[in-house]
Amino acid sequence: MDPFTFGAGFGFGALLVGIIFAVVCQSVAKGKGRSPGWWGLWGFLTTLVAMIVLVLLPPRSGTEV
Repeated sequence: MDPFTFGAGFGFGALLVGIIFAVVCQSVAKGKGRSPGWWGLWGFLTTLVAMIVLVLLPPRSGTEV
């Protein structure tokens, strides 16, 4: 099993993107006077939802329309 992708084609890289997006959302929330904890959590979960959607999409057929 690949330690970078956890054998699934994504994993550590996607987790890293999720953490970075959570930190960005948290810093934006601090600047606007909102709850940084909740905004960071929502930023991280948004990335996870995007990964799930990408996994559930049908594979490309390889033909251009």
